[in-house]
Amino acid sequence: MAVSASCPAYATGIFFIGENDAAGAGFAIDKSMATTVSEIKGGRAKITINGAEVQASVSKSVLRRYSELGIRTGILEISHTTEVPIGFGLGMSAAGALSLSLALNEILGAGLPRAGCIKIAHDAEVECGTGLSGVDAAAMGGMLARTSMEGAPFQLPFEEKEIEIAFFTQIRTGDVIRSAEWKNKVNVAGKAALGALDADRRWDMFLAASRQFAQKSGLADWCRPDLAANPRASMAMLGHTLFSDVQMVLPHKPFMLLKANTAQEGAKLL
Repeated sequence: MAVSASCPAYATGIFFIGENDAAGAGFAIDKSMATTVSEIKGGRAKITINGAEVQASVSKSVLRRYSELGIRTGILEISHTTEVPIGFGLGMSAAGALSLSLALNEILGAGLPRAGCIKIAHDAEVECGTGLSGVDAAAMGGMLARTSMEGAPFQLPFEEKEIEIAFFTQIRTGDVIRSAEWKNKVNVAGKAALGALDADRRWDMFLAASRQFAQKSGLADWCRPDLAANPRASMAMLGHTLFSDVQMVLPHKPFMLLKANTAQEGAKLL
């Protein structure tokens, strides 16, 4: 028996950091992480990404949380597949965690509500230092904002956009979200940018506020020439990655270029 689920990649343009949580704004795209969980009779459990066996600490954390609920997992093969590179700020650890949680809930007959599956994936990300609120956003899809730790995410007016994404190098998310120095800079810039977006919830303001945040926080110091050359571009959090709703002119050659569209759909069983 096998069960599959998918979760969209999600580009965060603005954020600020709370206690094991974050607020911010971003959008889903029509590229996703698909996860298939298969029950096998013999052999050993394994986890693969695009066919290569990996350690996958976030996936193992999700699995452990189901076991801690008293649910017998048996021997499972977990296969993650994606065309979006991992570790570049498009929320792929969140997508892997949530698609896995949804698939496990189904194949194991755990009977958790959707909110329970989301919480398991969220907590696994926090534990591994790979994200804070990406799971919650990717579960919903669309264009989202959350302006305080107390409030829930809300949908921004959806606009269909073709997005060009330029991937340069990875950032270790934990190096930022677990740093007191970065937290202070990010939170000052993030709250200001979210305030501007809350007053004007159009896509163009999101783009402008995202650029403001990336530069004021210092996170975009690595790409100042690229941002200057591309007034419709901003940085995906957290990766050395730029996105734009027009074709970019890039002074530095990226590792990979990807075309995608904004997407309204969130995570789902396949």
